[in-house]
Amino acid sequence: MKRGTLVSMIIMTLLSTGCSDKKPIKIGYLGSITGKHSDLGVAARDAAMLAVEQLNGQGGLNGRKLELVVRDDTLDPKVAAQKAEELVKEGVAAIVGPVASSMSKAALPVVEKARIVMVSPTSSSNELSGKDDYFFRVMEPNSKFAGHLAESALKLGVKRLAVIYDTNNRPYTVDIFQVFREAFIKGGGTVTNEVTFDSTQKNSFQSLVKQLDINKADGIMMLANSVDSIVIAQQIRKEGSNVPILSGACGIAQRDLLQLAGKSSEGFIFTLPVNSQSTVPAYIAFKDAFTKRYNYPPTFTAVLAYDATQVVLTSLKKNADIQALRQTIKSIPKFDGLQGPIILDAFGDPNRHLFVLRYRDGLEEVLNAPPP
Repeated sequence: MKRGTLVSMIIMTLLSTGCSDKKPIKIGYLGSITGKHSDLGVAARDAAMLAVEQLNGQGGLNGRKLELVVRDDTLDPKVAAQKAEELVKEGVAAIVGPVASSMSKAALPVVEKARIVMVSPTSSSNELSGKDDYFFRVMEPNSKFAGHLAESALKLGVKRLAVIYDTNNRPYTVDIFQVFREAFIKGGGTVTNEVTFDSTQKNSFQSLVKQLDINKADGIMMLANSVDSIVIAQQIRKEGSNVPILSGACGIAQRDLLQLAGKSSEGFIFTLPVNSQSTVPAYIAFKDAFTKRYNYPPTFTAVLAYDATQVVLTSLKKNADIQALRQTIKSIPKFDGLQGPIILDAFGDPNRHLFVLRYRDGLEEVLNAPPP
C-alpha cells in the first residue's frame, strides 16, 4: 500500500470518528398529542421543543446539537409502553413526559429496565411517589394538591360538596378525590353526593349532573379531562346553579377553555404550582418566546414541560455522561424553574408553592399570597 493512500485512510478514519462524536443528543418526548384530549400533550411537546431549540441556538450541549424525538402515547397505556420502548431503541438520553399519570405508570417499567431517566411535567398520582427509581417530576403529587384544594375550599366557605369524576383515569381522579375527601371531612366539610362516569363511553352529562342533586350543595368538584369538564360545567350552569366549581388541573388544561366554556367557567377554582399572571422575568421571557413561536399563549402544562426539559438539560450540562444522568439530577440541590426554584426530594418529587386560582370575568385571579 502506498504511503499516501495509508495517510488518506487514517485521515478519513479520524474525520469519521470526529463526526460520529458530533451526532445529536436525542431527548425523547412521550405524550398524548392526538385525539380530543391532546391539549395537555401538545402544549407540553411545544414547550419541550422550544427548550431544545433555544439550547441549539446557543451552540448546543458541549458543541453537540440536541434532537427531540416525539412519540404519541394516544392516551392508551399499552401504546405508552410501546412508544417508550421505541424511544429506548432510538437511544434517547432521557424522556420528557408522559403528561398523564396512567401513561407514566405504563411507561415506567420500560424506562426502569433500560435505566433511562423519565421526567414528567404533570403526572401527579400518589402511586408514583416515594420510590427510588428513574422517574422524576416537576408537579407535586396528588396528596399535596388534594389537601391544599380541600383547605382552600373550606376557607372560601364551601362546606357541602357534590363530586363528579371520571373513573377512566383512576391514578389521577380517584387518587386525588380520596385524599381530598379525607381532608375536607376532617376540616368540617360534607360530601353530599358522588357521581362517576367513564370517559371512554358515551355519556349523558345532563343526566349525570342531575344525579349530583346540586341544590343540596354549595360547591361542585369535578375531576375529568378538560373537554368533559367544559360540558359538565355548562350543564351545571344550565341547571341554574352559580356555585363554585372546584377542578383538578386536567380540567383546565384546554388552552382555549375560557373561550369554549364561556360564562360556564365563571367561579372555577383550582390549585397549581404556576400562575399565568406571574411577573417573574424568566416566565415573561418564556411566555413571549412561546407565544411568538406557536401563536398561542403557554398553558400551565407548557410551563411545567419547559421546567421538566430544563431539569434534563441542566443536568446534562453539569455532567454529559448519560449513564450517570439519574445521579446527576439527584446531586443538584435546586433547579431554576420559570416561576421559582424546583427542589426535588430523594424520590424525585418537588415541593413548590401552590397558587389558589379562580376564573372571574374571563380572567384568572390569584386568591392566595405569592411565594416568599
